[in-house]
Amino acid sequence: MRWPRPLLLIAATALVAGCGDRHLVLKVDVLSYIDPSLTQVAFGPVPSVPGGLYTGEQEVVKDVEVNMVDGTNSVAEVKDVSIAMTAVASDSTGAGADTLRLYVSDLTVDPLSTPPAVVLPLALEPGVTDTVRVDLGTDSRVADLFTGRRMRLTLTTALRGPDTGQELNARIQITAIDAVLVAGRKSGL
Repeated sequence: MRWPRPLLLIAATALVAGCGDRHLVLKVDVLSYIDPSLTQVAFGPVPSVPGGLYTGEQEVVKDVEVNMVDGTNSVAEVKDVSIAMTAVASDSTGAGADTLRLYVSDLTVDPLSTPPAVVLPLALEPGVTDTVRVDLGTDSRVADLFTGRRMRLTLTTALRGPDTGQELNARIQITAIDAVLVAGRKSGL
């Protein structure tokens, strides 16, 4: 997300001017940084086997670099970050489960070497389309990433197929990954 300099200066001035605790609230559409072709996954047919066939964790979005808002950390300090992710699961046949995981890191660390920032379990049922959303509060590790200029992210899927019945054929589409940042006046300003 690139902000025009005048708008950034107005926001920074509003944050710094006056007395009291001024806060700047930014909503970052993280999904907009990801190629739309990578935000949907189709799988199947997954045969039914006792216990359900488990694919293990597989990358859907691999190590994408996200450029953060320039210049905010010179006047503001990130106080709080919350992340929300929404997915639509469409199951045409069979039953099963999936778990989506979003990993984030700074530029020097592989995102998959960190704990997931978001874990989104999905139940897949024959002929059912379901929208699932998870909202996560502040994680100081994630909040620290938003003070930098760039971060990396990876999104994975881990599918478990049916243990009986029809083969599983389904689609999952990520429809939102949003981060809301609350920044306050930097100490000493």
